[in-house]
Amino acid sequence: MSYLGIGEHLWRAEFLRNQLEKTYCSHRQGLFSLALSITCCRHRAEDAVQTAFERMCCSGVNPSGSLVNYVFAAVRNAAFDVIRADRRALKVRESLFDGGVPVARQSQMPADELVTQERDQILRVAVQELDDDDREVVVLKVFAGLTFDAIAEVLKQPSKTVATRYRRALLKLEDRLRGKL
Repeated sequence: MSYLGIGEHLWRAEFLRNQLEKTYCSHRQGLFSLALSITCCRHRAEDAVQTAFERMCCSGVNPSGSLVNYVFAAVRNAAFDVIRADRRALKVRESLFDGGVPVARQSQMPADELVTQERDQILRVAVQELDDDDREVVVLKVFAGLTFDAIAEVLKQPSKTVATRYRRALLKLEDRLRGKL
């Protein structure tokens, strides 16, 4: 590509950015409303609009049809991407408790299974109610199987601090679960 070709490319990119800015200014309420109707959350809608414009500016693609339609489609796609990302994050959070059924549970009687499910639900709620820091240590210790030294390295905290947080979290869980199980 010649020097002139690079200059023309930069000019087109700048032209596209200016056109996107004008489109945003004249349609921002509609773009936000579209994203909000998909995401049902103000913050997610704002993220979707911002993500869409970042993608369009970085891609340098000059749409062949209406720029307004192109922008609305881009915002719509970004909003659905936000929803998909949230679902993946939720699945990761849910997978903490909703993993495969252990072999020992598969042979339980229906009444025993109901009791086990109820206990699991009570435990799930109790763990979710822990402070973020306490829950993180419990998850890393119990569900990830890490040692206190490994957790300390991950969290960049002293091992004794991690052990203390873990013991305190267990005491909180015990208090919350006392009489419920």
